[in-house]
Amino acid sequence: SAGVPYVDVCDDTDLCKVAKDLGPAAESASIPAIVSAGIWPGVSALMVAEAVDRLGGAVESIDMQFFTAGTGGAGPTIVAATFLLLAEPPVVYESGRESRGVPWADRRLVDFGRGVGQKHVHLLDEPEVYTIHQALRVPNIRSSFGTDPDIWNLMFGVAQKLPTSVLRNRDWMQNLSLFSMPIIYAVDRLVGSANAMRIDATGKDGRKVMLRMTHKDLEDCVGLATAAFAMEILQDRVPSGVWYPVEMDGNRASIFEAVNRDTILWEM
Repeated sequence: SAGVPYVDVCDDTDLCKVAKDLGPAAESASIPAIVSAGIWPGVSALMVAEAVDRLGGAVESIDMQFFTAGTGGAGPTIVAATFLLLAEPPVVYESGRESRGVPWADRRLVDFGRGVGQKHVHLLDEPEVYTIHQALRVPNIRSSFGTDPDIWNLMFGVAQKLPTSVLRNRDWMQNLSLFSMPIIYAVDRLVGSANAMRIDATGKDGRKVMLRMTHKDLEDCVGLATAAFAMEILQDRVPSGVWYPVEMDGNRASIFEAVNRDTILWEM
């Protein structure tokens, strides 16, 4: 209603759905809006779209895997956000049906390539599982995340056992994160702030595509990604309406070009 183009970095599935429902109103007002437009969610969805295109659109499964060293320089923000996500049973798609998994389950080792190597990841809610299924109708999709050092992963696994009412209390989780920050900052200095993403796509014919992207600093790459989406709007390259990044085929190449800056690994 304000008549202002809009970009956000929303990482909540329900809010993504609410935003999409406003699409007709945005279109009638000639306003472009992009939701979930950061590095992940955001650029990661463009990676999925790229993988699907390379497989000719006939895709059986998508596996999204993410890694951030320590807090990635984001401090209490990412710690509190992870605690909150532990209270959300992650959306997964199996054989085309939506279901809910167990947060921080399915621990497994994933190779993120040069600069990061093999890291453990765990099932965690991520809105692109829903948005990708809506846009591309891939029948099997899931998303996993891990951090460094692995003791943090084990700590989150223990925290997941806390009552949901505790994990969903934003004030408590923020205060816990702030209380823990002296230790977390000390660890951050040891492990760095790299951010890595890996997309594995399997076609219905059995062919596979793997894409990997790693930046040396989480905050830098989130800034690059968010600015890249905003520039698409400022340069009048986004039609009116509300868009998920996975739907932005015409903007994919220019956004990839922008976020390729300062990458440690670019296997695209």
